[in-house]
Amino acid sequence: MLLDNAANYRKGQQSKRLTEPMLGNGLVLAEGASWRFQRRTAAPMFQMRYIAGTAAAMAAAVDDMLARWSVLGEGAVVDVAQEMTRVTYDIISRTMFSSDVDLPFEQMEIAFANYLETLGRADIPALFLPTWFPTPNRLKGQPTLKFLKREIGAIIARRRAQIAAEPQSAPNDLLTLLLTAKDPEGGVVFGDAEVFDNVMTFIFAGHETTANAMAWTFYLLSQYPDWDARVADDSSAPGDTTRMVIEEAMRLYPPAPFISRQAIAPDVVGGFPIGAGTSVTVCSWVVHRHKTLWDDPDYFNPLRFAPGAREKIHRFAYLPFGAGPRICIGMGFAMQEATIILSRVARRFRLTLLPGHPVEAQARVTVRPKYGLKMRVERR
Repeated sequence: MLLDNAANYRKGQQSKRLTEPMLGNGLVLAEGASWRFQRRTAAPMFQMRYIAGTAAAMAAAVDDMLARWSVLGEGAVVDVAQEMTRVTYDIISRTMFSSDVDLPFEQMEIAFANYLETLGRADIPALFLPTWFPTPNRLKGQPTLKFLKREIGAIIARRRAQIAAEPQSAPNDLLTLLLTAKDPEGGVVFGDAEVFDNVMTFIFAGHETTANAMAWTFYLLSQYPDWDARVADDSSAPGDTTRMVIEEAMRLYPPAPFISRQAIAPDVVGGFPIGAGTSVTVCSWVVHRHKTLWDDPDYFNPLRFAPGAREKIHRFAYLPFGAGPRICIGMGFAMQEATIILSRVARRFRLTLLPGHPVEAQARVTVRPKYGLKMRVERR
């Protein structure tokens, strides 16, 4: 479904219903020739040499967050889920828009939360009623869509005008690259709708998913002090320990809990016949915790991803970024971002879960902590 016969599967209708209102026909949801064109054209933006150039902006955003924490006082309580959402939004603002954003974090946070609880909520009406049917959640979600289209559309229009008037003055960020990138096979640039849809895709994918991955990472470290100490020791020059912890956290709490596809023509998967039009879902949450694939699967053990052990993991037993031709194009960006956040926080602070705070994973489009993650901030 993901590799050998990937051409026979398109994005599943259920997942499209939950994400298409926001992501449109961007890279995540595009199919066929449209997807191939977008992937080719966007690929240079996510080469490691460009991603490496964003490290300073990522670090500056994290340092601003830590500066806020440093004046809170010893033992102050923060919602780490919200803090990770804030810092990843700051990072995407700096790397995509060069901070040319008039949209405060608080407004964006409310907009994303409202979307995930309305249009992005996987309930029976959302998954099975016609998309034109005015369910309560669809009606409640419409103002959020209008707000995002107005605000993000204005940023794109402003940058497009700047490039047309003074191309040399435009910052070398992801938005400028989206507006100027050309298909290497035909020289075609993205149209207005493709630019908007991919901006929304990069904001959501590069912000919401990484924020949740890091929130769960800090929660797990608060439950395993020995690993917290090891990450702190590794923080000056982040290496295998930091990477192992992030990968194990994404195993237990995959940012995207399922991968959905729909068969175009009949197929056979694992000996089971799949009819044309059949929806097939891979639940990453289940795969990552399956006892036939992992030893002690519910136990947090970053050593699974140590050098020598990492190579023995079956390629389809671990799917935080998907697999096959449609593997997440921003994987390198996300891992660099996660490494910078974890190492810089661990160098200065220890985060401990507030006693009695309820922790419950909630599946929406992503895996979020239902009640946030209230944690004490303590200096190392």
